[in-house]
Amino acid sequence: MIQKRAAVLQVLRESEGHLQADEIYRRVKEKYPGVVLATVYNNLHALCEAGLIRHIPTMEGADFYDKTVTPHEHAVCSVCGKLMDADLEDFEAVLRQHTKLPILHYDLILHTVCSQCEKA
Repeated sequence: MIQKRAAVLQVLRESEGHLQADEIYRRVKEKYPGVVLATVYNNLHALCEAGLIRHIPTMEGADFYDKTVTPHEHAVCSVCGKLMDADLEDFEAVLRQHTKLPILHYDLILHTVCSQCEKA
């Protein structure tokens, strides 16, 4: 179990962007052919609980996983579904200033069209 959890974490750490569980599963399966999707989901959940990765649900129903756990915003392409980091600098400070509330956690996903889809 520990080896498979480490493999799931390694897949995310080596990825260039955000991955969905099925892509993580395919990549882990290359190293551990006997792994099942439920094992990947269980390990993703455990890694999120441990604060090692971040779970990003989207309105489109596609859940992504991110190796960057520090607070940051995301943008999703409304055409192809690609999830990207959105650099809004210190958006958390803006939220605190305007709401006058302590911010424990927030999720912000901007809906956009990525550069590849815009060209097409």
